[in-house]
Amino acid sequence: MAFSGSQIRKLAARVRRTAVKDRQADGKTLHYLEGWHVVAEANRIFGFDGWDRETISSQCVWHKQADYRFTAAYLTRIRISVRAGSTLVIREGLGSGEASAPTSGQAHERASKAAETDATKRALSTFGNPFGLSLY
Repeated sequence: MAFSGSQIRKLAARVRRTAVKDRQADGKTLHYLEGWHVVAEANRIFGFDGWDRETISSQCVWHKQADYRFTAAYLTRIRISVRAGSTLVIREGLGSGEASAPTSGQAHERASKAAETDATKRALSTFGNPFGLSLY
């Protein structure tokens, strides 16, 4: 790989504690980074034109209507391509997302966005702690 010295230092840095959020799920506290933060870190470390995200597949795996609410769940696979000098580093991530909303369209949109964000975070985490690797 041909990452610059500055990029290598940034990739080796610890995750910023102020960026770590937490939420409760199934009686456990989960720690995570928000999707916008991970994208901002990729821009900061690789440059705005130094990386790409491509959606490989997105599939609704479940949906239903209960009373006046619609719920949907998606699985999405994305590919991250980072230019490191003359080398192209490719990583993929699989993410899931579930959402409930007053309309079917909103439920599907929110679930598919959540799945894409989750997949992006998983793929970028393989580059190191600034992307939340230590939180997995």
